[in-house]
Order: sequence, then structure tokens, then C-alpha cells
Amino acid sequence: MPLLLQVKIFFRKLLIFINHLPRLHFWMVIGLLMFLLFISLIPAELNHEQPIKRELTLPISDALQGEYAIAEPLNAIRADHNKLFPDFSGNRNIDITISGGDTLSAIFSREGISAAVLQDLLEADAEHLRLSNLLPGQEVHLLVSPDNQLLSLKVVIDRVHTLTFVLKDGEYISDMQVKEGEWRNSYYHGSVTGSFYVSAKRAGLTGSQIQQVSGALQEKFDFNRQLRAGDTFHVLVAKQYVEGVYSFDSEVLAILIRTRSATYTAFLNEDGRYYDKNGKGLSKAFRRYPTNGKPPRISSPFNPHRLHPITKRVSPHNGTDFAVVVGTKVHAVGDGVVIRAGFHPAAGNYVVIKHGRKYTSRVLHLSKILVHKGQRVEMGQVIALSGNTGRSTGPHLHYEFHVYNKPVNPMTVDLPLSQEVPKKDIKAFNKRRDSSLREMGETLSDL
Repeated sequence: MPLLLQVKIFFRKLLIFINHLPRLHFWMVIGLLMFLLFISLIPAELNHEQPIKRELTLPISDALQGEYAIAEPLNAIRADHNKLFPDFSGNRNIDITISGGDTLSAIFSREGISAAVLQDLLEADAEHLRLSNLLPGQEVHLLVSPDNQLLSLKVVIDRVHTLTFVLKDGEYISDMQVKEGEWRNSYYHGSVTGSFYVSAKRAGLTGSQIQQVSGALQEKFDFNRQLRAGDTFHVLVAKQYVEGVYSFDSEVLAILIRTRSATYTAFLNEDGRYYDKNGKGLSKAFRRYPTNGKPPRISSPFNPHRLHPITKRVSPHNGTDFAVVVGTKVHAVGDGVVIRAGFHPAAGNYVVIKHGRKYTSRVLHLSKILVHKGQRVEMGQVIALSGNTGRSTGPHLHYEFHVYNKPVNPMTVDLPLSQEVPKKDIKAFNKRRDSSLREMGETLSDL
């Protein structure tokens, strides 16, 4: 029997069989046939010969030199690509923004750091006097080992100053980082209507800058009695900007006041003092000692390699100690502004005075402070009484003098002691004077 006839007979019998099935079974058979037909249409295997196109971008590497690769130690790679390597040291980084009432003691207690560590830090901070009075908004960053040993402490004091302490060979080494920033000059002028203070504030000067103006001319001019309505004032101020933001540190560079009868001038010199247009001094010169009368006996001189009498470690003695009894009057060695006054566990009661941009003086271990932060003082003014506070071996007065924030020997430093600009400095003074006048739209012949 032919094959085609056999197939026809098979399908005919199959259809007769399916037609006699119950309805449910009928649809189940139909579904099975459809499924088998679908499976038969799927290819038996994929075509692996089809090429796969994919772009591969390799990183640029400088690890090749000629035909040879440059081998680098793993720690060098980790330094450049530390994000690729997790820190397995177990050290903790703690970042804190100081709020009202926060102290370093409370922070250390909360983080489980020994109180003895704080004492070591305060000893290292005696040079800077910053840790005892943390202010709201300041940032504190700690690096702590797994056994709660403080490895480093960083305090962001302000936009300009960052103080860091690093543990090295069992003691903390301090470093004050100072951003130089940029000094820009601003010119203010106005007419007197009422008091000079109100008129100057209206022109844009701050209270501190107005104090500098009145302090510079106070021995030559009476602002309360000699000023009249219609008199004019011109002031040139240098302001410090750090990363484009005003740091609120400023200096009055030049002052010009015109009254009906006379013209008064004051120009800031490099020594932090004001002189008139002819270089004649407008304020008292510096004094060598912070005490009156016969120079007191020196009990411990300036010594950058001194062995500390309490800790027995090599620790610089950045000032001069005078053997005086408790209660001895302490005088300002020059005109200036009190920038810090308070208590420090190592330095005791202390006062820091800024004499212009160049000079700073400090007195420590006081029994009583007689001035406050922001106060303008004159040379010879009593600012404190000597004492025996802080870490001290006995009653004495510790006196420091800094030039551009670096401690120098106050007994030998070259101080501006004359009443006029020294001849060797007069050329530079005249150049700064003329430059200031140009910025104020004035010339020397107009004065």
C-alpha cells in the first residue's frame, strides 16, 4: 500500500477518534498538539559563530616606559588610589562641629579617650593657647586607634587658622597652619554730621576700625571737641580675604581728616605704628619691659632648646620669665588691640595683644586680667597683675614677643623705639604713603 495512502488513513482514523472524545479531553489533545508544534519550530542550538561586538576602554597608564613595565610598591598605589583599598587599620575618624557648651574634656570623655591625653595636649598647646576655649562653629577632627589612643587632633579655628596635633614618639607635636589669603584695600569717606562715630559707621567703617582711627590720632586731635559739622574724613582699610571670603581681619592703613582750620594725617608703618605725612610718630614707641621701674631679674631666659622643668622634655621656652612677686603691675609694651584674654590650664591667666600686622605680645601666669578681648590699649597701660596660675613652678611673669607670629627673644629683638621713622626705612614709608594717597584720590601737595 502506498505511503501517502497510509498517512491519509491514519489521520482519518485519528480525527474520528478525536471527535468521539469527551469535550474536555478533546481540548487537552488539541493543546498538546499545539505545544508539540511550537517546540518543533525552536532551533536545536544557538549559532555561536555570530560575532559579539563590544567596546573596551582601557585606563590610561604611565606604568610603561619604553617596552618595559614599571613596578610600583603597593603602598605607592594605595596612596594614589586609596579609594580602591579599604582601610583595615581599625582607626576611627571623628568629625565634630562645636556647639555651645562643648569642651574638649567632654568630647574626650564621650569618645573614651584618656584624660591624661588632654593634659599632654594642653601642654603642647601652651604655644598657641587655643584648646581651652573652643567656640561654637569651630570644627574638630580626631583620629583614634582601635585601643582609643588619640593619634591626631585637628581644630579648624577660623578661615585662616588650623591647629593640628600629631602623636610622635610618645608626645604630641603641634603645628599652626595659617592661610595667607589676600589683602585688598577699601576706601571710605564721609562728612561729619553729629558724632564722628555715627558718621564713620554710616560711611561703612566697623566699630573696631573706628577705634583704630581715633587711637592713631588721639594725641594730635580731639574728635569730640575739634570736629564740626561739614568736616570730612577719608580712611583706607586693608581687609584680608581667604579663598574669596572676608576673614574679618582688617587694618587701617591711612587716615586723612580735614577740618576748617587744619588737615591731619596718619599712615601705618611696617612696625605697627602710625606716623604723619612727614614720618613723625603719632604714638609712643615700644618699651622693652612689661613692668615699670628698674628692669626685673630674669629667672628663665628665652631658649628654643630648654628642658621643661615639669615635664622634663625638651620644650622651647618662647619667652622671658621675670622673677616678680604676685600682684606686680603688668603694662602693655605698645599700642594695640587685645585679641585674646582668658585662662589656659598650662599658661594660667593670659593676655595676647596685637600691635599691627607685624608684632604680637603675650603675658602668662597672671593673677588678674584687667582688659578684655577687643579692647584697644596704649603703651604703658596696666593690663594685668602678675601671678602663679597654670603650670608654674613659682610666682613669676612670663613675657613673649612675636614677629609675624614667630616668637623671638624680647630682650634682644630690634624694636621700634624712636619717635619718627628711622632713616633706613623712610624711603619705603614714603612709597607706601604716596600709594595710599593715590588710592584715596589725594596727593601729597594737597595736604
